[in-house]
Amino acid sequence: MARYVLIRHGESVWNGERRIQGNQDPPLSPRGRQQAARLAARVSLRLRTAAAIYTSPLRRAAETAEALGAATGLPVLPEPGLCEMRLGRWEGMTVPEIQAAFPGSYERWLADPLTHPAPDGERLEDFVRRVVDAWTRLRAARPEHDLVLVSHGGPIKAIVCHVLGVPPRWLFRIKQDNTAVSVVEADATTARVVLLNDTCHLAEAGADLMPRDVLTDAGDTVV
Repeated sequence: MARYVLIRHGESVWNGERRIQGNQDPPLSPRGRQQAARLAARVSLRLRTAAAIYTSPLRRAAETAEALGAATGLPVLPEPGLCEMRLGRWEGMTVPEIQAAFPGSYERWLADPLTHPAPDGERLEDFVRRVVDAWTRLRAARPEHDLVLVSHGGPIKAIVCHVLGVPPRWLFRIKQDNTAVSVVEADATTARVVLLNDTCHLAEAGADLMPRDVLTDAGDTVV
């Protein structure tokens, strides 16, 4: 079975400021660059059997992918289908700002993003279709090859939900921290999740690099 290594980007400047990012394009923070370097040093040997690294073109993901590419020698290729969910009028705002400007809408979105999308944002069903279509296309283009996909919390959770057969409205019940590694194995007939939200590379580096944003904490979250 082919292995698909799913990696979320390192901490961005806006992660540090607790701002909703969506498809906005802040770079990695200094802390995020340290996380990406630690990730590359820790997992590079495990990635050398992969054929390529595909990345969301947003800078926080692309910079993380470039660190992995430099450590492994693998080609780094952009894949727009791996971009984060578009979150419309919330992008650039902190959660308290959203709660003040759109009372109750953030909490309803966390509870059920299918029924309560972000104002002017991408609908959940469209987002999931985009991400799963991209993953399916990459699998078809390189059958039986291991691939690395560097993306964002939302797309990785969407792929995991798809593999597990979990309704995507529950994707916020899955945790995917900054630079966390998840792994899916798949062939033509079967797919399974074999690793989820592994941040051992950060734990070994000490508390200073451990992730500090949690998507499902309504009072303290960013995407």
